[in-house]
Amino acid sequence: MKTFDEQFYKERVNTFPFIRLMGMRLLSAGGGKSVMRCRIRPVLRNTAGTLHGGVMGTLVDMSVATALRSVMPLSSGMTTVEYKVNFLKPVPDGVVTAHGTILRLGKTIAAGSVEIRNEEGEVVAFGSATYYIVPNPKKRSVPAIMGGLSGKGRKRR
Repeated sequence: MKTFDEQFYKERVNTFPFIRLMGMRLLSAGGGKSVMRCRIRPVLRNTAGTLHGGVMGTLVDMSVATALRSVMPLSSGMTTVEYKVNFLKPVPDGVVTAHGTILRLGKTIAAGSVEIRNEEGEVVAFGSATYYIVPNPKKRSVPAIMGGLSGKGRKRR
């Protein structure tokens, strides 16, 4: 049975096309916690010139997902059921860092929370996410991001 390998997982997440497009980077994941960073670029700003709320929502979703992956069976799949984000302060530039933590891991439902901080360490947003856990998904034994299928839907060799 495979076990969680943080370095391998970080490499897979950090080369995932959507993560690269969003300017995000997984810094650490393990023990039900994760840290993700997002570099604010002009393309990620809203019409007011600050980081778009959708980017913050993505950080909430990804931070809990990466924390969850570090503690759930690798043969299980997961899908987002719900996520919520509360915006506290606009962020026009720089870098934000999301700190995700798993609050509960059940047989079929998991929940986590996230704090998003600016470069000064101020909490600029917080959120939560809930996931449905699929114990034995069909078609693959490990999630695609852990080495199952490539981004094009083909098995990697």
